[in-house]
Amino acid sequence: MSYQEIENDIKSGAVDRAAPILLCGVENFLTSHYEKRLLARFSGSEKTAGNPDVSVLYMDEADDDAVMAALDTFPMLSPLRTVIVKSHPGLSGRSAAKDADADSGGKKKKDPLAEYIAQIPDTSRLVFVSFGVNKTLGLYKAISKHGTVYEFSRLDEAGLRNFTLKRFKAKGVNITPDVLDAFVFATGYLERDTDRDLFTVDNDAFKVASFVLDDGRDVITGADVEECMPDILRTGETVFEILDALCDGRKAKAVTLLENTLAGGENTFRLLSLFTGHFEIMLGCKELGAAGHSAASITKILGERSEWRVKKLGGYAQRFDKEKLQWIVGRLYDMDRNIKSGDIKERHALTVLIAEI
Repeated sequence: MSYQEIENDIKSGAVDRAAPILLCGVENFLTSHYEKRLLARFSGSEKTAGNPDVSVLYMDEADDDAVMAALDTFPMLSPLRTVIVKSHPGLSGRSAAKDADADSGGKKKKDPLAEYIAQIPDTSRLVFVSFGVNKTLGLYKAISKHGTVYEFSRLDEAGLRNFTLKRFKAKGVNITPDVLDAFVFATGYLERDTDRDLFTVDNDAFKVASFVLDDGRDVITGADVEECMPDILRTGETVFEILDALCDGRKAKAVTLLENTLAGGENTFRLLSLFTGHFEIMLGCKELGAAGHSAASITKILGERSEWRVKKLGGYAQRFDKEKLQWIVGRLYDMDRNIKSGDIKERHALTVLIAEI
């Protein structure tokens, strides 16, 4: 289930039943965010310190007996007792060897906690938080059967737009759709092989929102995004400017743009990665478009997260024939190998390629 589904379940009250909840997945921001949301919903506060009706158990201290004892404890000052279990070894596989131990009869030992969570007391709420899970283990299967698993994967373009819009609203600022598109693109989150996650996106949103509010305004403009995120946005725009110049046959302009970007301190491998990704998409658009696929279908087939980028690059693809695009992609792969092997200097690699196109 996605973060939108947990939002719906919170609104509908589906999370309020006495059943286990597991928060997991690669997007740690969402895992941490909804841990706080659920804690506040069940206990009345995101704070755990000083609350006798909240138990937080970590890793090895969260053995079966400790978790069950916490759940069996009647709340003192609140209607509910909330038990948060983080990185339980029975979910990650760290306890797999123990689980596989056989008793004297040759049968696997029972998992007491997996059996117990089928009948959690009505006065308790149980939330597991695990950044890595082994879905073959008994505890995971029991949670999935008797409760709800929310697995937060990386967001697609629509999800990122929705997430970003909510973050801006929470910070008290508004943003128009076109400026939101610019911000989403500028985050770099939707690029392939990026290490940027929702923590970085949230930090970028905080910077832009703070800049606007400090100026006495509550509406974000394109100029605000450019002011607060100049390096990321400028590089992405420059690559498209270079593509514009190449499509129009203005190689000298393309080379000048490239040299200015490199002189400004941009990393050669980042630029090479951007060019490679862009031309791979252009080639995919050329081939799949010829087969009658729509932009949405092409985005899904190529495994991209941004239909906007696929549409934009699909327009550039129309300016090249298929064989030319295949050659360019091949040369980009060669350039990467040649730079890493020392056969060509980083600074000259892309300049040479642009001259060859």
